[in-house]
Amino acid sequence: MNKLRIVGCLAGLAGVLSTSSVFAQTADAAPAAAAPAPPPQPAPAPAATADASASTSGSAQVGMALPGAAPQAAAVAGNSDHDAVVGRLAVGYLGRTMAADGVPAAPVIGIRYWLSDMLGIDAGIGFGFGSGSNKVGGVSTDIPSTRAFILHGGVPLSLASAGHFSFQVVPELNLGFAGTSGPGDASTSAFHLDVGARAGAEIHFGFIDVPQLSLQGGVGLRMNVDSTGADPGDNGTSRFSIGTNVGDNPWNIFTSNVAALYYF
Repeated sequence: MNKLRIVGCLAGLAGVLSTSSVFAQTADAAPAAAAPAPPPQPAPAPAATADASASTSGSAQVGMALPGAAPQAAAVAGNSDHDAVVGRLAVGYLGRTMAADGVPAAPVIGIRYWLSDMLGIDAGIGFGFGSGSNKVGGVSTDIPSTRAFILHGGVPLSLASAGHFSFQVVPELNLGFAGTSGPGDASTSAFHLDVGARAGAEIHFGFIDVPQLSLQGGVGLRMNVDSTGADPGDNGTSRFSIGTNVGDNPWNIFTSNVAALYYF
């Protein structure tokens, strides 16, 4: 009986110890299991958004500036009809230069090409030939034939332009030969040289949507050298002059000579 009691006591003690061990392990594990995970750090949404916005805005600005740069440059460089014809070839009337007394004039037809918005080149040529006869009382006689030939060169300088207007100074030179022949051995000859510069305007017709068409006019200073000769008799004259002159009036288009250029 005593043995049974001892065994029972030992069993009860073992149960108590086992239960205490289980509770201890549970108590140790519970805080670890119950400890909440550290909360996630909040993302710096405003800063990231601001950075992203700045990056996006910067990218957008760069993306917008690159394709927009060319039109802005074009607007600055092409704000007049004159700027629109730079690098284009014009054909037209460049003036009329008289040779000597009694010798026909030769209108100059030529070209103008603008190398830049400031510097251009003019080159032209003019010529004229004529002959005929006169019949009186059934008798026909030849009348003197005429000839005229002239070369023109110039360097137009556009000093300012806006809208349809270009203010220009044009250093230029004309070299011409002319004369008459007949009847018989009678003949005359003439030589002409002028060097000078003129200042004036080239007006484009952009106001009626035709900026390719322009008219010119101006005043200037010119030195002239003229000489003539006549045969038979070996007669001749020579003349030197220098002074201001009036260029071709642009509005002559309504009266006589068409002082105009057309750009292609």
